[in-house]
Amino acid sequence: MSILADMKSNLGTPFQHPDIVVSMPSGPEFGAKPILSYFEDAVRQGTVFKAGETVQMGWMILMLKATGSGELDVWEPRFGEVPIVWERGASRTYRQLIVQKSVAEQLGVEPSFPSLTQSAVVSPKFAASKNFQMSRESPQGSDSGWLFATEASESGDGRLASLFEIASKRPEIIPFLALPAASSVVLKDGQVKISYGEKEVGSDSNELLRRLPASDLIG
Repeated sequence: MSILADMKSNLGTPFQHPDIVVSMPSGPEFGAKPILSYFEDAVRQGTVFKAGETVQMGWMILMLKATGSGELDVWEPRFGEVPIVWERGASRTYRQLIVQKSVAEQLGVEPSFPSLTQSAVVSPKFAASKNFQMSRESPQGSDSGWLFATEASESGDGRLASLFEIASKRPEIIPFLALPAASSVVLKDGQVKISYGEKEVGSDSNELLRRLPASDLIG
Protein backbone atom coordinates (compact mmCIF):
# COMPACT_ATOMS: atom_id res chain seq x y z
CA MET A 1 0.00 0.00 0.00
CA SER A 2 1.38 3.42 -1.00
CA ILE A 3 2.15 6.00 1.65
CA LEU A 4 0.40 9.24 0.76
CA ALA A 5 2.15 12.57 1.16
CA ASP A 6 0.40 15.95 1.02
CA MET A 7 1.83 18.97 -0.73
CA LYS A 8 0.33 22.39 -0.18
CA SER A 9 0.45 25.62 -2.18
CA ASN A 10 1.41 28.94 -0.62
CA LEU A 11 -1.42 31.15 -1.81
CA GLY A 12 -2.94 32.38 1.43
CA THR A 13 -0.63 35.25 2.37
CA PRO A 14 0.24 36.81 -1.01
CA PHE A 15 -3.09 36.18 -2.77
CA GLN A 16 -5.68 35.73 0.00
CA HIS A 17 -6.74 32.50 -1.68
CA PRO A 18 -7.35 29.15 0.02
CA ASP A 19 -4.28 26.93 -0.16
CA ILE A 20 -4.62 23.91 -2.44
CA VAL A 21 -3.58 20.46 -1.22
CA VAL A 22 -2.53 17.62 -3.51
CA SER A 23 -2.06 14.12 -2.12
CA MET A 24 0.44 11.87 -3.91
CA PRO A 25 1.91 8.46 -3.06
CA SER A 26 5.52 9.52 -3.63
CA GLY A 27 5.79 13.20 -2.82
CA PRO A 28 6.74 16.09 -5.12
CA GLU A 29 8.96 14.10 -7.45
CA PHE A 30 5.94 12.04 -8.49
CA GLY A 31 3.98 14.99 -9.78
CA ALA A 32 2.34 17.00 -7.02
CA LYS A 33 4.56 19.97 -7.81
CA PRO A 34 3.47 20.34 -11.48
CA ILE A 35 -0.18 20.07 -10.48
CA LEU A 36 0.22 22.67 -7.74
CA SER A 37 2.08 24.92 -10.17
CA TYR A 38 -0.91 24.80 -12.52
CA PHE A 39 -3.23 26.07 -9.78
CA GLU A 40 -0.72 28.63 -8.48
CA ASP A 41 -0.15 30.09 -11.95
CA ALA A 42 -3.90 30.35 -12.52
CA VAL A 43 -4.39 32.17 -9.20
CA ARG A 44 -1.56 34.59 -10.04
CA GLN A 45 -3.44 35.40 -13.26
CA GLY A 46 -6.62 36.16 -11.36
CA THR A 47 -8.49 32.85 -11.20
CA VAL A 48 -10.36 32.16 -7.98
CA PHE A 49 -10.98 28.46 -7.25
CA LYS A 50 -13.90 27.41 -5.07
CA ALA A 51 -15.04 24.25 -3.33
CA GLY A 52 -17.18 22.04 -5.57
CA GLU A 53 -15.51 23.32 -8.73
CA THR A 54 -14.08 20.95 -11.34
CA VAL A 55 -10.91 21.64 -13.33
CA GLN A 56 -9.74 19.79 -16.43
CA MET A 57 -6.12 18.63 -16.43
CA GLY A 58 -5.11 16.68 -19.50
CA TRP A 59 -8.15 14.57 -20.30
CA MET A 60 -8.99 14.12 -16.62
CA ILE A 61 -11.17 16.25 -14.37
CA LEU A 62 -10.21 17.21 -10.84
CA MET A 63 -12.69 18.16 -8.12
CA LEU A 64 -11.87 20.69 -5.40
CA LYS A 65 -13.31 19.94 -1.96
CA ALA A 66 -13.16 22.16 1.11
CA THR A 67 -11.27 20.87 4.15
CA GLY A 68 -12.11 21.61 7.77
CA SER A 69 -9.20 24.06 7.91
CA GLY A 70 -10.38 26.08 4.91
CA GLU A 71 -8.06 24.62 2.27
CA LEU A 72 -9.07 23.11 -1.06
CA ASP A 73 -8.35 19.40 -1.43
CA VAL A 74 -7.80 17.90 -4.89
CA TRP A 75 -9.82 14.77 -5.76
CA GLU A 76 -9.84 12.70 -8.96
CA PRO A 77 -12.17 10.12 -10.55
CA ARG A 78 -11.93 6.45 -9.67
CA PHE A 79 -12.14 4.30 -12.78
CA GLY A 80 -14.52 1.37 -13.08
CA GLU A 81 -17.52 3.11 -11.55
CA VAL A 82 -20.16 5.04 -13.51
CA PRO A 83 -21.25 7.67 -12.57
CA ILE A 84 -17.96 9.05 -11.31
CA VAL A 85 -16.88 8.31 -7.75
CA TRP A 86 -14.22 10.71 -6.48
CA GLU A 87 -11.15 9.79 -4.44
CA ARG A 88 -8.57 12.01 -2.80
CA GLY A 89 -5.36 12.75 -4.69
CA ALA A 90 -4.21 13.23 -8.27
CA SER A 91 -1.67 10.45 -8.91
CA ARG A 92 -3.75 8.82 -11.64
CA THR A 93 -4.30 12.18 -13.34
CA TYR A 94 -0.57 12.86 -13.38
CA ARG A 95 0.39 9.40 -14.68
CA GLN A 96 -2.11 9.53 -17.50
CA LEU A 97 -1.13 13.08 -18.45
CA ILE A 98 2.53 12.10 -18.79
CA VAL A 99 1.77 8.89 -20.71
CA GLN A 100 -0.58 10.63 -23.15
CA LYS A 101 2.00 13.35 -23.82
CA SER A 102 4.68 10.71 -24.32
CA VAL A 103 2.57 8.74 -26.80
CA ALA A 104 1.94 11.89 -28.85
CA GLU A 105 5.69 12.54 -28.86
CA GLN A 106 6.29 9.16 -30.51
CA LEU A 107 4.53 10.54 -33.59
CA GLY A 108 6.01 14.02 -33.26
CA VAL A 109 2.60 15.65 -32.68
CA GLU A 110 1.17 17.89 -29.99
CA PRO A 111 -1.38 16.23 -27.72
CA SER A 112 -5.02 17.18 -28.29
CA PHE A 113 -6.69 16.36 -24.98
CA PRO A 114 -10.36 15.46 -24.97
CA SER A 115 -12.38 15.50 -21.75
CA LEU A 116 -13.48 12.30 -20.08
CA THR A 117 -17.02 13.70 -20.16
CA GLN A 118 -17.01 13.96 -23.95
CA SER A 119 -18.73 11.30 -26.01
CA ALA A 120 -17.41 8.75 -28.50
CA VAL A 121 -18.93 6.14 -30.78
CA VAL A 122 -18.31 2.58 -29.56
CA SER A 123 -19.30 -0.72 -31.15
CA PRO A 124 -21.36 -3.25 -29.14
CA LYS A 125 -18.56 -5.83 -29.08
CA PHE A 126 -15.74 -3.43 -28.22
CA ALA A 127 -15.67 -4.01 -24.46
CA ALA A 128 -15.26 -7.77 -24.81
CA SER A 129 -13.01 -7.92 -27.87
CA LYS A 130 -9.38 -9.00 -27.57
CA ASN A 131 -8.38 -6.95 -30.59
CA PHE A 132 -9.65 -3.49 -31.42
CA GLN A 133 -9.06 -0.33 -33.36
CA MET A 134 -9.73 3.30 -32.56
CA SER A 135 -9.65 6.33 -34.83
CA ARG A 136 -10.30 10.02 -34.33
CA GLU A 137 -12.19 12.52 -36.41
CA SER A 138 -12.25 16.25 -35.66
CA PRO A 139 -13.82 16.88 -32.24
CA GLN A 140 -16.98 18.97 -32.21
CA GLY A 141 -18.48 20.34 -29.01
CA SER A 142 -19.26 17.43 -26.68
CA ASP A 143 -18.08 14.91 -29.30
CA SER A 144 -14.47 13.83 -28.74
CA GLY A 145 -14.17 12.59 -32.32
CA TRP A 146 -13.12 9.10 -31.22
CA LEU A 147 -14.60 5.93 -32.72
CA PHE A 148 -13.95 2.52 -31.17
CA ALA A 149 -14.54 -0.71 -33.08
CA THR A 150 -13.43 -4.33 -33.24
CA GLU A 151 -12.97 -4.57 -37.00
CA ALA A 152 -12.42 -2.21 -39.91
CA SER A 153 -15.61 -3.46 -41.56
CA GLU A 154 -17.74 -2.86 -38.47
CA SER A 155 -19.98 0.16 -38.92
CA GLY A 156 -23.47 1.49 -38.41
CA ASP A 157 -24.21 -0.21 -35.11
CA GLY A 158 -22.24 1.89 -32.64
CA ARG A 159 -23.67 3.83 -29.71
CA LEU A 160 -22.63 7.02 -27.97
CA ALA A 161 -20.91 6.71 -24.60
CA SER A 162 -18.67 8.95 -22.53
CA LEU A 163 -14.93 8.42 -22.79
CA PHE A 164 -14.94 7.78 -19.05
CA GLU A 165 -17.40 4.91 -19.40
CA ILE A 166 -15.45 3.36 -22.28
CA ALA A 167 -12.08 3.77 -20.55
CA SER A 168 -13.46 2.25 -17.35
CA LYS A 169 -14.17 -0.94 -19.30
CA ARG A 170 -11.11 -0.80 -21.57
CA PRO A 171 -8.28 1.15 -19.85
CA GLU A 172 -5.95 0.13 -22.70
CA ILE A 173 -7.33 3.06 -24.72
CA ILE A 174 -6.26 5.72 -22.21
CA PRO A 175 -2.66 6.30 -23.43
CA PHE A 176 -3.91 7.15 -26.94
CA LEU A 177 -6.81 9.49 -26.18
CA ALA A 178 -4.77 12.69 -26.66
CA LEU A 179 -3.71 11.81 -30.19
CA PRO A 180 -5.04 14.42 -32.65
CA ALA A 181 -7.73 14.05 -35.29
CA ALA A 182 -6.69 11.78 -38.20
CA SER A 183 -4.87 9.44 -35.81
CA SER A 184 -5.61 5.73 -35.50
CA VAL A 185 -4.60 2.92 -33.19
CA VAL A 186 -4.76 -0.82 -33.80
CA LEU A 187 -4.32 -3.43 -31.07
CA LYS A 188 -3.97 -6.92 -32.51
CA ASP A 189 -2.66 -10.01 -30.77
CA GLY A 190 -0.99 -7.92 -28.09
CA GLN A 191 0.79 -5.65 -30.58
CA VAL A 192 0.03 -1.93 -30.84
CA LYS A 193 0.39 0.24 -33.93
CA ILE A 194 -0.37 3.96 -33.96
CA SER A 195 -0.44 6.20 -37.02
CA TYR A 196 -0.97 9.80 -38.00
CA GLY A 197 -0.79 10.70 -41.67
CA GLU A 198 2.32 9.04 -43.05
CA LYS A 199 3.83 8.55 -39.59
CA GLU A 200 3.53 5.13 -38.00
CA VAL A 201 4.99 3.60 -34.82
CA GLY A 202 4.55 0.07 -33.47
CA SER A 203 5.24 -1.77 -30.25
CA ASP A 204 7.54 -4.15 -32.10
CA SER A 205 10.14 -1.37 -32.33
CA ASN A 206 9.08 1.16 -29.68
CA GLU A 207 9.85 0.62 -26.00
CA LEU A 208 7.11 2.91 -24.68
CA LEU A 209 4.39 1.21 -26.71
CA ARG A 210 5.71 -2.16 -25.61
CA ARG A 211 5.35 -1.13 -21.95
CA LEU A 212 1.88 0.39 -22.18
CA PRO A 213 -0.08 -2.71 -21.10
CA ALA A 214 1.59 -2.39 -17.67
CA SER A 215 -1.17 -1.16 -15.38
CA ASP A 216 1.13 1.08 -13.33
CA LEU A 217 1.44 3.43 -16.29
CA ILE A 218 -2.26 4.21 -16.53
CA GLY A 219 -4.09 2.85 -13.49
